[in-house]
Amino acid sequence: MRYFLLLIFSLICAFAHAQNKSVTVKKIRTEGLKKTKERVVLRQLDFRVGDSLVVDEFSAIFERNERYLLNTRLFLKAEFNVGEWEQDSVEIVINLKENWYLYPIPFVEYADRNFNAWWVEQNRALNRLNIGAVLYHENFTGNADPLQVEVQFGYEQEFEVEYTRPFMGKKQQFGTSFGVQYARRRETPYATIRDSLYFHRSDDEYTLQQFSARCSLLFQPDLFQKQTLSLGFYQYKIADTIAVLNPDFLLHGKTQQNYLSLFYQYEIDKRNFRTYATDGWQLLAWVQKDGMGLLGDVNNLFVNVAFANYHPLNEKWSLEMLSRVHKSFIKKNSPYYQLRRAIGYQEDYVRGYEYYVIDGQDYGYLRNSLRYSIFDGEIDVTRYMPFDRMKAMPLKVYSKTHLDVGYVVDPFEESTSQLANGWLVGFGAGIDFVLYHNFVFQLEYSFNHLLENGVYLHFNLGF
Repeated sequence: MRYFLLLIFSLICAFAHAQNKSVTVKKIRTEGLKKTKERVVLRQLDFRVGDSLVVDEFSAIFERNERYLLNTRLFLKAEFNVGEWEQDSVEIVINLKENWYLYPIPFVEYADRNFNAWWVEQNRALNRLNIGAVLYHENFTGNADPLQVEVQFGYEQEFEVEYTRPFMGKKQQFGTSFGVQYARRRETPYATIRDSLYFHRSDDEYTLQQFSARCSLLFQPDLFQKQTLSLGFYQYKIADTIAVLNPDFLLHGKTQQNYLSLFYQYEIDKRNFRTYATDGWQLLAWVQKDGMGLLGDVNNLFVNVAFANYHPLNEKWSLEMLSRVHKSFIKKNSPYYQLRRAIGYQEDYVRGYEYYVIDGQDYGYLRNSLRYSIFDGEIDVTRYMPFDRMKAMPLKVYSKTHLDVGYVVDPFEESTSQLANGWLVGFGAGIDFVLYHNFVFQLEYSFNHLLENGVYLHFNLGF
């Protein structure tokens, strides 16, 4: 009996040892790369050649690193397999299907602050449309380096070039970025009155011209952290009429403004999928100083903190919480156009208030969504898509309910806002579509505390 128990004990120990056995990664081999450099792929992994991996954890390691590669938006698929296995060493094989990188896209877009404002407030006016083209390359030289060139005509005229090289140096931790933009328009919002923008238009001259140039230094020590230090030059020119209608537009009735801006941002991103996360969290904190002493037209200092948290409740249900706080530290001499924007512009909104612009110096909001996964798979679009890489379309569909709160502080006595300095509450339901891991379309029906309601569209094209 003693020997029998000893045999059983030995078998249990041997089984446990096999389950916890570690092997050395002798080689990492990639397959399917046509444009992307292999070093870009290897940088996104949390293991290297020479590392020891526990055999029993292969499945979790592979699933986690597949997610890291998809988050680069460079690949439609990433599959890990075991190659040659010799005693205590193993080869890891990564099968990749590259995304479509080049998007030469002609476009017709609205000139207003969001789609809902153009559709309802401007009555879908065709003369407020812009016509142009964007050449966007997500992987210009194969180093995960996006290049964007935009030319736009119509209601607003604009030219923009932006390029980022994220991974440089022996350890690929440093990067750089630069951008130049010039825009001009004949119609300009010159003031916010009772939470609505008021415009001035001239057919004889451009009412606003703006030029900006910036360069940035990037530091990414690991897969999750990123730091950015930017220096930019900004110039604004307005028509005399704008300065008369609102002397505080550029302050003291000026028609031109020049200033340097210094910007620092820290980001840590631990979301499972960056385009549309269902688990993990993200922190963004940045500080910006407008006016560096060399050019005295602006003196502004503010800090922003944004936090996103995603909590899976089970395989189908998840909770999304997005928050942001903006704090200004210089209360005086704040030009209207650049520095007093709060809720109602681009991504800073409270659902149910899309038709309002709520200006102020300090603001914050919290957006909450309870989401349910309806579909997660691929759709065959061979009949409609001429590009081989995009004929199998990854698609996710979610239904959701949402509840948002926000607050804007407007300390100026001349303010006519009816919504600032009070709580904003919005709630409703909607449906989200995620295409090709990159493009998100959100259709929502929302109410606000004024008991107003409507259907609103938000989208992120990933550019």
